[in-house]
Amino acid sequence: MRFSRLVVPLLCMWLFGNLYEQVVWNPQLLADPRPGSLVGVFAAGSPVYYYLPWGPLGVALAFATRAPRPALACLVISVALKVVLITQVNPVFRDPAVTREVVHHNAVLWAFGNAVVVVAMAAAILLIQRDRLRPPPQALAHSG
Repeated sequence: MRFSRLVVPLLCMWLFGNLYEQVVWNPQLLADPRPGSLVGVFAAGSPVYYYLPWGPLGVALAFATRAPRPALACLVISVALKVVLITQVNPVFRDPAVTREVVHHNAVLWAFGNAVVVVAMAAAILLIQRDRLRPPPQALAHSG
């Protein structure tokens, strides 16, 4: 399909957003777990620009272009885990009424959950890329 070449770059945008959170934002929060200190969703420095709309579009195109099943499984894990992190853990960081201990605990949860997202995203991208670079089955049959 024509759009299959867009899948990897779009998923890479989402991966880089998660990687940014993992290596820049979360360590800062772990070091100084101040309640209510999280940057606004659409403020400068927000990782939302790295994965919205690129991540959802990349995932949709991966399914539409029939990416390999193991890659799709990795994407499902990434999406499901990210939804849980964003809806259940992220609101704690914006709440000025919570304690530093609660922020730190949730930052640890985020770090581990987001690490799984990063690994699953990287695996999905590698599996999709490997599949794209593999010669078609009919080419292998004629080469022998």
